[in-house]
Amino acid sequence: MKKLLLALSLVSVFQVASAHGPYRAFGWHGGYYHGGYGCGGCWVAPALIGGVVGYELARPETVIVEQQPSIVVQQPQTVVQAPPPGYHWQEMVNPQTGVKQVVAVPN
Repeated sequence: MKKLLLALSLVSVFQVASAHGPYRAFGWHGGYYHGGYGCGGCWVAPALIGGVVGYELARPETVIVEQQPSIVVQQPQTVVQAPPPGYHWQEMVNPQTGVKQVVAVPN
């Protein structure tokens, strides 16, 4: 935004200067100087544009920093129980489904 505003202000200043000739826009007329009043207010537009550009360049910008919430992933905990008295745990494959299971087998 600031670069665009600066570029537009420079273009407008040079446009005023080229419309009146290279020296006429700043008070010069054919080799003599009219004491700064030769243009009759040609300084107003560049002064306004310069003021706007200066204001935009000097204006502080607000920066908002948002913190992302932290994500906590908890692994499911496996609870190992003691087998019933007279049994022990053994891993077996179920013949019908083909899935491994831990079952209590008698001692």
